[in-house]
Amino acid sequence: MDLLGAFKILKRTLNLFAGTPGAEETWATSEEAFERHFGESYADYATILGHLSPEQAKLFAATLEVNPEAAVIWILSMEEIE
Repeated sequence: MDLLGAFKILKRTLNLFAGTPGAEETWATSEEAFERHFGESYADYATILGHLSPEQAKLFAATLEVNPEAAVIWILSMEEIE
């Protein structure tokens, strides 16, 4: 995925967190809370998002709309291939 595409997904993630029931969760509003909740940094999450294929990005966006926490967990469960 290109860098612009990754940025759009990150922005969409933040916008969805702001308008969903999960927004009451502190993990959706703070990088520190995100790390406490998921055990991974937001920077790692963002890095993985930047490597999604177009198909994965579509699946991620669809999951994010329905269940933001599940979408984040799915991304964090991926192993980065170097």
